[in-house]
Amino acid sequence: MKILVTINCQGVDASAAGGIALARMMAETGHTVKVQAAPGGPVSRAAAVQGLECACLNLQKSSFATGLLPFRKLIRSFLPDVICTTRADGQTASAMVAGKVPMIRIRCDIRKPSSGRFWKQVDRRTDLVVFPSPFMIVRGFTGEREGPVAVIPHPVDTDFYISGNEKEVSEPLLVSIGRLSPMKGHRTLIRALELLPEHVKAVVAGAESQQSIDELESFARSLGVEKRIAFRGKVEDVRDLISKGTIGVVTSLGSEVVSRAGMEIMSSGLPLLAAATNGLLDLVEDGRTGLFHSPGNYRQLASQADFLLRNPSMILRMGRSARKMCIDRLSYPVTAEKWNHTLMALTEGNKIPSSRYHQ
Repeated sequence: MKILVTINCQGVDASAAGGIALARMMAETGHTVKVQAAPGGPVSRAAAVQGLECACLNLQKSSFATGLLPFRKLIRSFLPDVICTTRADGQTASAMVAGKVPMIRIRCDIRKPSSGRFWKQVDRRTDLVVFPSPFMIVRGFTGEREGPVAVIPHPVDTDFYISGNEKEVSEPLLVSIGRLSPMKGHRTLIRALELLPEHVKAVVAGAESQQSIDELESFARSLGVEKRIAFRGKVEDVRDLISKGTIGVVTSLGSEVVSRAGMEIMSSGLPLLAAATNGLLDLVEDGRTGLFHSPGNYRQLASQADFLLRNPSMILRMGRSARKMCIDRLSYPVTAEKWNHTLMALTEGNKIPSSRYHQ
């Protein structure tokens, strides 16, 4: 099968990462795959690192109109059996120039879907909409869509993010990964650290976004915990950082359609203390692979961390369960099988199989 994956994202966000993962899974399964992305951008570079063939053309924003003709030529030369598109730009372009090629839109945006006469036409031309998390359907992210929808989770590379040697908890380290946006709730972790014993430390990896490392370090200093938390900035490969950790933490106040950090931490064999919001509710099994705290509730987060650190056997048990869950539900082979069944059903004109997974 020939599969075209369109990824018109500014950077390698959750949408782009999901598209690249899909392209890689399908290529490894034996399909012929091509990725459409802006030339010279972070997405095309990331696709190349994965060994994927990239058709470098831009459909983003102001480049949409000038990109339509090259996109049409791409369709006519590649002759895809199906188009999988991660953003509205690619979905619209496919609806306009791809004729009768089956098309799937992968939704990974916390914003509600667009409405109006034009978007209804684009939606009618879309054969299937795939969501990475069940909460999106429950919360009405299907919008006015009348066609079929499915849930297929984004995968985590469980061969890349693997458990380290299980160790005694002598120097507790809380690990947080995520851009330094206020929405990620890093101040919740900093305030929780103030309530924890002095030997408990934390590390945060993430690029500056809307707030700087200096601002967060200043906040930590105001609470007297600046020597107990380290901000590493953007880290390309977080495996070493995770391997030194005791417990993973995701303190987001919202967003989190897909928590890549949460999946990477859990795949690495750490339990996850997660904010009870959006896709995290579908990822973590409360009490088995981690614990939920109310978004922004630093007292609850501190209490949970303290409880686990006083019960190291529970940390090990939860970490093992988290790793097993990732292998059983979110690994590349498992997710690839779901996609293969879905794509075969779509291209053969069969009823789309249910792709929803359950806790």
